[in-house]
Amino acid sequence: MTMIDDLDNQVATLKELARQAELKRLAAERGNSGSWDASSAEGRNITQRKVPYTMAVTSGKGGVGKTLVSVNLAVNFARRGLKVLVIDADLGLANIDVVLGLSPTHTIQDVLEGHLTLDQVAIKGPYGITILPAASGVADLSELSDVQRMALTDHIDNWNADFDVVLVDTGAGISPNVRYFILAVEKIMVVATPDPASVTDAYALMKVMYMNHRIARFDLLVNQVSSEKEALDVFRTLHRVADKFLNITLDYQGFIPADAQLKQAVRQQLVVSEAFPEAPASIAFDILTSNLVESWHKSREDQGRMTFFWRRLLKEEEGSAPTSEETE
Repeated sequence: MTMIDDLDNQVATLKELARQAELKRLAAERGNSGSWDASSAEGRNITQRKVPYTMAVTSGKGGVGKTLVSVNLAVNFARRGLKVLVIDADLGLANIDVVLGLSPTHTIQDVLEGHLTLDQVAIKGPYGITILPAASGVADLSELSDVQRMALTDHIDNWNADFDVVLVDTGAGISPNVRYFILAVEKIMVVATPDPASVTDAYALMKVMYMNHRIARFDLLVNQVSSEKEALDVFRTLHRVADKFLNITLDYQGFIPADAQLKQAVRQQLVVSEAFPEAPASIAFDILTSNLVESWHKSREDQGRMTFFWRRLLKEEEGSAPTSEETE
């Protein structure tokens, strides 16, 4: 089978999966007006919560498309009627604003220095998503002090903002900043590519989080693949090694195909679903978004972790404070 045949089969599979997902969504909405809103179908169980669902999009190695995953997911969530916040947590090398063609006046640095509030720093992106921008080329922010981490946690905990989903686009690697933001959320999506270095570094990240912090559940998204088989090969490799040497659960969240139209959308500073809605990458992101929303219909207890962002709201909702292990 040629590469072109392989990609054609992949696109056909993605379109069929998208069609099935759409039929399932419409069936769930039967009896409603027919238009999607945040209180129906996929969004119902999310928007009734006081506390937003939080997920870190992270990677062991840079250059795997982590930020593109974050912004495309954010827009897809917003198109489903959800209120979305994206935190650019690559504090010293921020680029979410660049990817979306935005020019923020202020950044998280202004909040940490006590000059501005989160409301004053946050900016709006496509489809109404809210972005908390970070600074670029600021070495002092590449490794926050304990005091700065506590200050940022307090700012977010006391932020009087209404979000359904919060995506945290971390830096790459296993720096203290990366580990801090991973510990602050309830769902951790590791992005990897078929590149052996990316696979190795993804395992290293999970190993550090398990050995040092006892984080035992991760999601895996395989990016920039030529076929589903290639993505599954990456997952099986990581799953096999993790199962042998670590006591963790690794859940496969799917793949994003290598797609020339995705690259073209990046050059236009647009998300691919807006620039090329029928592109293979657009279909893949739609399937991924639907799967994530469905998984969030389960209780926080099923996820096995609680966030310590928005701890005040968590205490109100759950009736108890985070344990010492969760805030370690």
